[in-house]
Amino acid sequence: MCSAAANVGNRLSVISNRSCFLPFTVHRLPITVFGLLLTLFLAGCASVQPVVKIGLVAPFEGAQRELGYDAIYAARLAVRELNAAGGVGGYRVALVALDDGGDETLAGETAVSLTIDPAVIAVIGHGLGETTAVAQPIYTDANLPLLPLGSTPFTPQDPIQLPAEFQTAYNAVTPFDETAGPFAAAAYDAMQLLFMAMAEAEAETGTINRDSVTNALTALKYEGLSGTVYQP
Repeated sequence: MCSAAANVGNRLSVISNRSCFLPFTVHRLPITVFGLLLTLFLAGCASVQPVVKIGLVAPFEGAQRELGYDAIYAARLAVRELNAAGGVGGYRVALVALDDGGDETLAGETAVSLTIDPAVIAVIGHGLGETTAVAQPIYTDANLPLLPLGSTPFTPQDPIQLPAEFQTAYNAVTPFDETAGPFAAAAYDAMQLLFMAMAEAEAETGTINRDSVTNALTALKYEGLSGTVYQP
């Protein structure tokens, strides 16, 4: 039997994990019966889609916390829509959201923590110029693409200009029917650009990882809510 669990915390949000377990006592089963059940069990687990992770780092505490919550709700919406449609290229997506509090030291630490997880194929963040500047070389050294939220082309936009259907969908993923803020469109567009890169990477190489996504992002453009977006 397979199960999927999502844990949401103040500093880690929308992190999805999958685990399999044997729902029976092994030593009491005849060997032939056990073998049959084990085969069925493994077949069921094998049918689970592989998961890749996208990191989101922003301030979720402190003076800039509204920026972070704009981004996480928009990213959560994008992931929910994608997975509901079956994922991309045979993969499902999990969002790993980390708080750097707008602090340069913490920005570096969160960047390092994302680089050491091989399932993380790209990062959106950090929202502020000073924290992005600290984190970007860390991602570059790990060949982990960063879409720089807060920098061109992922800049703030007046939420009044956003389509009504996006506002409605955004409100639905917030705990208190909150309205989209200035960074909602940029975060959503960054996610969509990554989904396009993932699809292209899988089509070209048969797999989705840091290298294939990095290559797919080259010269890739997407007409999003905030205009034309691309990997700078």
